[in-house]
Formats: sequence, C-alpha cells, structure tokens
Amino acid sequence: MIKTAEKKMTIDNQALIAKIQSGYIEGRGPKHTQKKTFAPSTIAWSHGECPRYWYLAFEGNTFADDTTPYSAANMSSGTMGHDRIQGAMMKAGVAKIFKDDEGNDTTEFKVFNADPPIFGYGDVMLNWEGEEIVGEIKTMMNEAFEYRKNSGTPKSGHVIQLLIYMKILKKAKGMLIYENKNNHELLIFEIGVNDQYRNWVDYAFNWMRDVRKSWESKELPTKNYRSNSKICKGCPVKEACGNAGVGSVKIASLEELSETM
Repeated sequence: MIKTAEKKMTIDNQALIAKIQSGYIEGRGPKHTQKKTFAPSTIAWSHGECPRYWYLAFEGNTFADDTTPYSAANMSSGTMGHDRIQGAMMKAGVAKIFKDDEGNDTTEFKVFNADPPIFGYGDVMLNWEGEEIVGEIKTMMNEAFEYRKNSGTPKSGHVIQLLIYMKILKKAKGMLIYENKNNHELLIFEIGVNDQYRNWVDYAFNWMRDVRKSWESKELPTKNYRSNSKICKGCPVKEACGNAGVGSVKIASLEELSETM
C-alpha cells in the first residue's frame, strides 16, 4: 500500500472549494424583471399561489435571487438530466421532434395561452401506441424518488404544471416521468383527466383571469400572508411587496391541488 507522505498542506482546500462554488452563481443577483404571462412552473409552487406576487411581477420590480451554489448545481444537474432523457426519447423514436430557435432537433416545445396569458415549455410530446401524450420530466434525489415510488402518487405541483399544459393543448392524457438522480431509475405516472382535475384547472384559469384583471385595473391585491410566512420568505419580490402599500382588492390565494387522488 502506498502511504501518503506526511507533510503540511500547501493548498487551502476550503478556499478552493468556495472559489469553485462561486462559479455556480456567477452572474446571478437581483435584477429588474417584468413578467408578461403566468408561468405554469411558478403557479405550481410557493409564491405562485399569491395574487399579490403576480401583480408585482406584471408591474415589473426587482427580483431577488437567493440561489445557493448547491441549488444552482442541483438545477444544472436537473437540466443535464432532462437533456439526456430527451435525447434518449428521440433516439428511441417515442418523442415528437421539434426545432429549437437555432434549428436543432429537440423534444421541447412552446405552450401559449391568450386568456389568461400563459407561456411555458413542455418537455416532450410522446408518440405512444398511436396516441400523442404530453410528458413532463422531473429529476430528483433518491429519497424523494423512493417516496413517490412507495406512495404511488406524483407530487401535486408537478401534476398542476402538467394539467395546465393538457388544458391548453386539449389533451386528455399526460405523463410525469421521474428519474432518480442517484441511479437513473425511471418512474412514470399516467395523468388522465377526471372531474377533480378538470374542476381544479378550470378554477385555476379563472383565478389567473381575476389576478390579471386586478393588474389591468391597477387594483393591488391585499396581503394574504404574514411577512414571516414560508410563502413570503421565499418570494423574490418580498421587498417590493413590503413597499407597495396595503392594497385595494381582496383575492384569495390559489388553492392547492390535493395529493390524495
């Protein structure tokens, strides 16, 4: 066995690690942003349920960015996982092929809706047994993957995003495709339209219309949460919200879709 020579370290390992990690968040930081549409991926999570957030987003404000090196690396890993799975789907011949803005083959496609204004990107349109099925790809760590596998239920936020796409595209069936980041195991949940889903997504579209109308009428929604709530703590426009005033119209927060399905 080769033994490592006992000598004083000449490199500050922690300093080097910190320097590498700084590269993950290089270029990030607060910036002024004005949203033009609702985003299905945001509607499904946290501050996306808050009408006041969307008002301020449509108005245009400084968005904070609290991304850590770990979360940035995790998002990058997820993006690479998406690319790999999408590439495999194209090679396997189970995905409809689109062209991106540079003319390259991709499974990703744009999803638009006028009323309420919605824009997002679908991950894949599956061609399976003669049927077109909207697919969303999600990568997750082993613990979360095993929970979904053992419970037999997808995450409600993922279902919400898929349901919005399904409604816009007029598709009765969708699929959530989960990948375990630890070992690349795949898990698929088929999402079919039922009364619960139909009622919820219709309600969500009407909620978005009400929120959009409040912005068009310049009627700021009142606050639905305490400033120290979980929703507010993670909100990218919490500073603007604190300075925006009391508000003049009451709009309830978007109700969640139950995971008990």
